[in-house]
Amino acid sequence: MVNYILLAVGVFVILIAIIMIFLDKVKGEDIYFSMDVKEQEIKKVIEDADEIISELNYTSEMVVHEIEEKINSFKGELKRLNNPEALAVQKEAIAAASVMPTAVTAIKKKKITNDSSENDAPIDEKLSQKQLSVFEYASQGMSVTDIAKQMNIGQGEVMLIMSLKNEVE
Repeated sequence: MVNYILLAVGVFVILIAIIMIFLDKVKGEDIYFSMDVKEQEIKKVIEDADEIISELNYTSEMVVHEIEEKINSFKGELKRLNNPEALAVQKEAIAAASVMPTAVTAIKKKKITNDSSENDAPIDEKLSQKQLSVFEYASQGMSVTDIAKQMNIGQGEVMLIMSLKNEVE
């Protein structure tokens, strides 16, 4: 009789062990499936982030391009205003306006110049530490992308600073 009880207990323990192994295996497969799903989700997020970064780079390049165009436009206007021939034309217009009372009575002229206190300072003192760092990396032959990664700033900002260096020199 004891043998039958021990046999029944043994069979019962074996059945419980088999059920537990089966349940653990089912849960383990679920974990691997879940990990695969999470991996795919992470890859999708990384692809989306790369796409956003490339769009931001393109946008920053466009902004830098537009800023450069504005700077060139302002330079042309500055040259036009500082041109002696343009000043003579303005003086003639002022003289003509004072003769004719119904016309515009005055045309203001203003020569655009830099602040004299800034002209006395050396170029390096006008530049921020960030600009100096960008110029230093560029002089070492680093690319815009490498400089941006090194300084943790955008490529567009690096390109803008580099274009400003050309304006200062």
